Amino acid sequence: MANKAIQQAAFVPVQALRLPLHTLSFPAAWRAPIDALYTAGWSEQAQRKERQVPIGRLNALLATAAPDIISVARGATFDEAEPWLYAHTPFPLPVLRAFIAAWLHDLPKAEHRGLVPATLHSLNLELLRWKHREVDLLEQTLTDGGTALPSPHLYALLPDVLAARIAAHTPYTHGGETVRFHQVATNPAAGYAELMSWPPSEHKTGRGGASQTWYYSGTIKIALRTVAFDPIPRIHVYTGIRRWAAGQLNTKGTNAASVYLRSTSPLVRDAPTPARFAVAKLQWSARTRDFVWRHGGSEEMLTRVAAISHLPDAEQIAKKADAWVHGRDGLTAAVTHHTTMRGKNHPVGGGIMPAERSRLTNWVAAALAPHFELAKPLRLVTPDGLRFNIPAPVLKTVSVPKDKRNLTGTELEAHQQRQRDAEQAKTEVQHRNAIERRSRLAAAVPEADLCVFLLYQDTDMRERLLVGVENLLGLTGQRHQTSDESWRWRTDDFTLRIHARQVPIGGELGDGGKVRKGTTHDQAVAQRRQQVKAALDTMVASIGETARLAIIELEGKDRFKVRTTDPKFAIRLGCADAGIVSQFIEPADAPKKEEEGNNHHRAEAAWEDGFRQLGMRFLPIHTVPEGIPDNLTQLAFWVVKRRDDDTNRFSLFAPIALLVRPHQNQILAKALGMTRWVSYPELLLHLAGIDASGTPRTEAEQQAELAGFIRSTIRQFGGDPTLVLTLGTNIRYRWPTMQNAHIAHGKIGFGDAPPQRASIYGRKLRFARVCTSDRLETAQWWAPGGDDKIGFSKGLWKSDAQTPSKQTVFYSTVGKSGKHTKLTVNDAKLTSHYLTGANASTDVVDEAASSAKSRDYRQPEKAAWNPELLEFVMVSLQNGDDPTTWASYIHQQRLSDDYDEPLRLPLILHLAALATRYAIPAEDERPEEAEDDDIDQELIAEQLTFDLGI
Repeated sequence: MANKAIQQAAFVPVQALRLPLHTLSFPAAWRAPIDALYTAGWSEQAQRKERQVPIGRLNALLATAAPDIISVARGATFDEAEPWLYAHTPFPLPVLRAFIAAWLHDLPKAEHRGLVPATLHSLNLELLRWKHREVDLLEQTLTDGGTALPSPHLYALLPDVLAARIAAHTPYTHGGETVRFHQVATNPAAGYAELMSWPPSEHKTGRGGASQTWYYSGTIKIALRTVAFDPIPRIHVYTGIRRWAAGQLNTKGTNAASVYLRSTSPLVRDAPTPARFAVAKLQWSARTRDFVWRHGGSEEMLTRVAAISHLPDAEQIAKKADAWVHGRDGLTAAVTHHTTMRGKNHPVGGGIMPAERSRLTNWVAAALAPHFELAKPLRLVTPDGLRFNIPAPVLKTVSVPKDKRNLTGTELEAHQQRQRDAEQAKTEVQHRNAIERRSRLAAAVPEADLCVFLLYQDTDMRERLLVGVENLLGLTGQRHQTSDESWRWRTDDFTLRIHARQVPIGGELGDGGKVRKGTTHDQAVAQRRQQVKAALDTMVASIGETARLAIIELEGKDRFKVRTTDPKFAIRLGCADAGIVSQFIEPADAPKKEEEGNNHHRAEAAWEDGFRQLGMRFLPIHTVPEGIPDNLTQLAFWVVKRRDDDTNRFSLFAPIALLVRPHQNQILAKALGMTRWVSYPELLLHLAGIDASGTPRTEAEQQAELAGFIRSTIRQFGGDPTLVLTLGTNIRYRWPTMQNAHIAHGKIGFGDAPPQRASIYGRKLRFARVCTSDRLETAQWWAPGGDDKIGFSKGLWKSDAQTPSKQTVFYSTVGKSGKHTKLTVNDAKLTSHYLTGANASTDVVDEAASSAKSRDYRQPEKAAWNPELLEFVMVSLQNGDDPTTWASYIHQQRLSDDYDEPLRLPLILHLAALATRYAIPAEDERPEEAEDDDIDQELIAEQLTFDLGI
């Protein structure tokens, strides 16, 4: 039976909390000279715009050279009533003035740095003064929608204060072992405070002379967050693992590696010895052809404040990243391992399992008492829960009984007969599933006729792909070869043609030469794009027909040593130029017996992904008893956005909408600028052809464009029952209505206009917002239980803090992943953990994975997995609607028949997210494991102000 409650790693305040602190503000008289220096060389129009002080690089410098300062302002102002810095103890002003001088040298473009001396002369640095004040750490107001709105400075200040309390608390102890956590300086723009365990834990691999020690630490992140329509703020506590690099550092491209530093002496003359770990960045320099320290893009600031001389030599630490882990010359340093680093994979798995997480969180609870306590558990929305959790299956499954040991005689014969019967039933069900899948694919392609190009590297993969499509579509035994590398399958309702070629288009961009961001990279992409289109045009000319889908065998991204040489995105664009959507598959694994099944599975998965790009749909058939209209339309809005980074010169902003109608065979879509709805593959091809330089750039332009796009789109559906879905972290930074600071139940606003009753846009429209754990927004969790029975539970959940009449926020979890069958919920990383007796066999994620009755569950090598907690906010429903009914419907949209695993997002949002791969390189997406290693604070800081609604 599923658990009836789950516990979030979230805390709520229960007592007032005020603290005496020292604050420092920028003098108002500094505005004009600093602004003039910053904007030197700008156009008159750009100079007239209001702006904040670009403080990010100075704050980053403080995180390295003065980690004990609580730096708050992401964009400091010249309002002396608004502090820039908070500190428990005043930091020496002469040192701070030196930091500001170094920052001013870094502020303008290089050609205007001659203005710095005059600017420094015009500033009266003596105006900087620390002030003593008592700070209310729970200061807040309520929005019109009844949501807590903490004062903006508290998003950095309160987590920092709480982290200091945790660090000062009695060390974490379990199983007779002690782990000490120390505070880490974080960039205030990140929006969280952090602690990590030190000294690091060790994991040894190999034996004898080949043995090696690998290091890792536990991490605790503290973040202030709010919940829509809830007047009480909360503290989210995220626990994880940070793995430390060993040996020679080998970052990918221009990616910087974070280095955590702790010194027994000040890094800067006349500054105090820091108590926290500082953070610096180590980056490969194309100019020096080696690693350098950097902040804000250069090492000059560290050099100017003389901190660089106290750091390990950048080249030395890059040659042996773990040489300073145990301290050397008064300095401890550790370099974060990241999954994008080339070379050996780290043998320590990322993440923490729920039992250890619960122990750590309860230890944190003791440190935060009496001012904070754990939030009340979330409860299952219905007594049985099941009828709201699972949609009606379209594709059936049959389980085959596993072999059983110790059976003999008639018992063994009976068991084997059950296995044979199940195998036969499974074969019949798979055939019916294949026919259903073929029927839906036929409905998605014009005239039920599909032509596919298969571009392969070796004939083994080609044959796997041919067999895979036959299995998926029930075409086994119907293959007809029409030429050396062309085949046709024809049934009463569907025709498939495949043309295969060995086409050499998968080599590195630039043909192995230097490919750097800018014109060189753009030219290499354009060249490969043209080559791919030319190759496909040649195929079309020789065959006499064109394809709708290309399956391409291509080496994975690890094959390409430099990020800018990866050809995948260029190939995808070349296919799109030829009017073809594309799906990639990596070459087969080494020919081992145990890998054969995996290779066939990957081949089938590649076909399924390709079919989805063609618009084939398996919309979950909900089982909510009543309240969902039969003719319900789903409408999702998404912003395809791209940063200016080491492969892209132009940022991108492209709003799209996806549409699913109940009796329509295809997924429809449109993008900003389109006058009509098109098929899903047409949207993908459109995104591949977008000119990023022509998309809106400023915040005001983007907000206005998005508002007009959403408003004009929903007008078409005002008379039809329609559910509008959005993902908070994707869209609300340009749609203020979806920010907690502006959200109001039953109201919708666009652009900078105030929210209005949603019914004026359509009397049958409903709006819901989905939130994920990105930026620590939803909390980590576990299913509580005594006697070491803590674990997972799936379902739809609600908070008892909301009365039934105001129940507008729900939470969704899904079941265990089939990819992690050997994990147990009691696996530990930081301390030993023993279970004995019956408890040792009840904690297994897959009960067949372990039969041990008594053992140490400390297993650093295992990568942890935890299902994510999604939040559903019912922003606006119609009179008489039951919010639980609609939340249940959204929850079931995560369970689609044609996916092996539950989806992270409801299906329509999942498909919207996948569409971005045609507008940005897929490799721009952060690796899954990154959350348990080093979170790039600069990336998290991007748009954080908008995401938090502050």
